[in-house]
Amino acid sequence: MSEVIRFTKLKTATDSTFWAKFAELKIDKLKLDEKAKIHLWGSFSLQSMDEGRTNPLTLDCTSFNENLETTSHNAGVACCGHMINTNTYEAFRQINPEKFIDTMGGCIIDSIRDGTALREPWRLSVFLVFAYSDLKKYKFHYWAAHPTPFSLPEIHSVAPTKFASGEFTASQIDKLHTSFLQLDARARNFFTVFVSGENDLSVDNLSKGVEYIKLNVSNKGDSEQASDAVYFAFYDPCASAEPGWPLRNLLCLLLWHCPTYCFTRDIKVLSVRSDKVQTAVVFTLRIKEDGDVEAMREAISEGHLVGWEANANGKMGPNISDLSNIMDPAKLSDRAINLNLKLMKWRLVPDLDLEKISGLRCLLLGAGTLGCSVARVLLGWGINNMTLVDSSTVSHSNTVRQSLYTHEDAVQRRHKAHAAKDALLRIRPSMNVKGVVLHIPMPGHVVGRSMMETTRQAVSELQELVNSHDVVFLLLDSREARWLPTLLCAATNKIAINAALGFDSYTVQRHGTRAFSNPVSPNLTVQNPAGFDLGCYFCNDVTQPGNSQTDRTLDQQCTVSRPGLSQIAAGLAVELLMAVTQHPQEISARALMNNDEDDCRENVDSPLIGLLGGVPHTIRGSLWGHEMKLTVTHRSPFCTACSTPLIDEYRQRDFAFVLDACNMPNYLEKLSGLEEILKRPDLDELCYTMDSSSEDEKS
Repeated sequence: MSEVIRFTKLKTATDSTFWAKFAELKIDKLKLDEKAKIHLWGSFSLQSMDEGRTNPLTLDCTSFNENLETTSHNAGVACCGHMINTNTYEAFRQINPEKFIDTMGGCIIDSIRDGTALREPWRLSVFLVFAYSDLKKYKFHYWAAHPTPFSLPEIHSVAPTKFASGEFTASQIDKLHTSFLQLDARARNFFTVFVSGENDLSVDNLSKGVEYIKLNVSNKGDSEQASDAVYFAFYDPCASAEPGWPLRNLLCLLLWHCPTYCFTRDIKVLSVRSDKVQTAVVFTLRIKEDGDVEAMREAISEGHLVGWEANANGKMGPNISDLSNIMDPAKLSDRAINLNLKLMKWRLVPDLDLEKISGLRCLLLGAGTLGCSVARVLLGWGINNMTLVDSSTVSHSNTVRQSLYTHEDAVQRRHKAHAAKDALLRIRPSMNVKGVVLHIPMPGHVVGRSMMETTRQAVSELQELVNSHDVVFLLLDSREARWLPTLLCAATNKIAINAALGFDSYTVQRHGTRAFSNPVSPNLTVQNPAGFDLGCYFCNDVTQPGNSQTDRTLDQQCTVSRPGLSQIAAGLAVELLMAVTQHPQEISARALMNNDEDDCRENVDSPLIGLLGGVPHTIRGSLWGHEMKLTVTHRSPFCTACSTPLIDEYRQRDFAFVLDACNMPNYLEKLSGLEEILKRPDLDELCYTMDSSSEDEKS
């Protein structure tokens, strides 16, 4: 007595590494592309299953590899698939499953019609996935399908099922086992088993089986023995009484290419369910006779496809893979930061060089109000390497304005450098950050004999820090504290970004380049001077920096500025650096001025404009009038910090030079030639051409 065959549906299991790899591809390659059809590899395991269980199609991080040989799926039964990802959950919900499976799964029908699947049986096992990936919460919504034509004739099982061990001899079982494992991972999906005699058995591809049927079994022939010698085999991931879903596509292939055989003969099907082939199940099937072959073919060719999986609740609908609890929190932080930057790159600045930015080694001299704010903005740009230098401790007056410190830091009187380091690691645990407690030698601050060795060590350590970093931020609390770092940056031609605060005004500046041996005086009439003609923080001074700490009142000892000012100045300082890194001339870029704005907006190819806009020399702003001006200070040949005589003297005498600068009044003025300039009769005219701003430099 025959019974109608039903087919057990398949399941898909996604490893956490699959989604982790996809998140990486989404950020680095796919970006916002919703039309990209992602090629996937998946596989069924050859391990035995418990009764009634289904062996899932497994996807892991290697599923995205181009070649099967480089994946983990080469050891099992390999299947290929296609995946579409949407950018929004709404777009995911609006996908029509019926239309999706018909469109994307049409390749199976094509491979059946043109016979490709006979030679490449893996084409019958194509799977589909559409997904939405919430990369901020690490939740992945997905729905998988295993397409097959809906319109199949009625199929009956006309004989009791048997295990292979009851159908074949022990010798044949051994040959079947050996031949099956020798097949390519893609050929294990579907194949033909030929039996002749009691001991002979061979395995070949589907095309050989169909050819054999066409040659040896005619529509009126009586060669039952010939048809009994052929078994059409498939890997069946379902350990149930019914055959698994892949058999549907195998039967469609046979109906298309040898319909007479299918309608007139019993079809022997071998369901291989693990690498233990003796447990394979033999089904004897008969298709309900229907003489209209063309109608049958048309139904297969033009009918709808089915095959969507049920979700974890057993209902037809998507699954959710929530990896938020198992992903490494530090890696989650890195990916989230990276995502924010990549979104900016995708949408607004496609050529943005994020690797250049993340690779910058930033030295922050000063970890006060400005230092904390600059560090936070640098984090937003994905800076991985940062060193903070400060010699003071956290006080109770610091915590509300200096964003990296807490009340507990003030209670414990922790050094700012160490407290800032720990705070940054709490924000981004994977970053490379150091805190250095260091007192920077300053002109006018006399170095006595008892301080000689510690000062020498401080100079040496500061030199090593400047040499080992790409960018130096000058965020110190006095003018003279910026002198030695300015000199070191000029001598090593490092990028130096200076920021200083007044009560409601600020100055942000990039120092000019000093990579020359015999400089000429800058042309003061040039509208947009290049980097080598731009000044440093001291180029407009008419005296050398001295001890500004003497006789300071309480209001002069502390940072007295409007609370929002440091964030504004810090943001501009970091954005100035970013504009420098993305400009073709980098730190040598010509200075942008206020009156250049209209011309540059009309001419995006202007040499003043980089990827992130223009690169000014000095940004001066005031909260009083809510204004910001772009100004230029030209390089001074007589600067007491960056002029050639000072750089040459420093290179020759090293620490001895620094010591003289600290201990000897007017030493820097004499060495730079500024002392002689001050004696010139045309001094008033000369000073008129120089910027003489007098902001307080507190941070």
